[in-house]
Amino acid sequence: MRALLLILWISVLNTLAEAQVATTSFYVNGDKDKFYPVIFQDNNWGNSVATVIEIGRSDTHYDEWWRGSMIARFRIHNMLWGHGSHFIETDIYQGRHGYAEIVPFIGGYHDATLASGNREFIIWLKGASTYFYVSNAAQSPRIYDNVQNMLPYQQENGAAHTFKTRVEDYVNSRGSNTDGVIHVMGQATNYFAGNIGIGKRDATEKLEVNGNIRAKEIKVETANWPDYVFEEDYKLTPLAEVETFIKANKHLPEVPSAREIEEDGLSLGEMNKLMMKKIEELTLHLIEKEKRHEILSQRVHMLIEKVDQQASEINQLKNK
Repeated sequence: MRALLLILWISVLNTLAEAQVATTSFYVNGDKDKFYPVIFQDNNWGNSVATVIEIGRSDTHYDEWWRGSMIARFRIHNMLWGHGSHFIETDIYQGRHGYAEIVPFIGGYHDATLASGNREFIIWLKGASTYFYVSNAAQSPRIYDNVQNMLPYQQENGAAHTFKTRVEDYVNSRGSNTDGVIHVMGQATNYFAGNIGIGKRDATEKLEVNGNIRAKEIKVETANWPDYVFEEDYKLTPLAEVETFIKANKHLPEVPSAREIEEDGLSLGEMNKLMMKKIEELTLHLIEKEKRHEILSQRVHMLIEKVDQQASEINQLKNK
């Protein structure tokens, strides 16, 4: 009996917890491959606090089987003619099949108050889809889908906005985004499990930078450093063969060509190893040349001494 009462009590608590957030739904008409402008309002602007708009569709089968789900949160403070504290912060998670596939429902967003005081904020949402929203400020969304309102939406003292056919680059479909500046002041280690792109989207390496890097020092950890060049059994390529290769290929053996570097980039660790290998090979060639030079110098010195001796003997014969 006590177990049954406990289960009932937990069910009541869950129901009350869910009932605390009352969402409102709306439907965006149009095509599934387009994103239509839906107008919200920054109605907390006059209260000097940020407006929060949460939009979602938890069930991936809403509207049709495996359509996709989305949960998004917008925290905004509009510009309204140019006030300096304006910002847009977003948390967007959208996809299906456990993020194996990104299914975008949000195509973009925009502060529509650069030259007006109407407090309007645009969110482009996928057509033919149902959405639920809640906000900490009163909202009356206006949907421009050529059914509920005709396109385009004319921004006051600004541009006319129609549907989008692609997701804008600034939309992060799997996390947070801000148009502000982030300062991380903690002294502990900050951990990033995935790839980081600076000026580069869809980074495929742990760190990709589209621009210049300035550092006091860069330490590259690498294995198989080419000291094996100095082993007794290392076969040094004759310079004649190197010359033949250069004439045919216009670059050193083993060194990537200019085209390869342009297409694939340069691996700093591998290039340092390769440069050291070539320096060590060049050093061996110089040592060999030095030995030959010393032998030749000795022979020349001997020849000079012999010539001098012969010249002396000839002079002695002449003087007799």
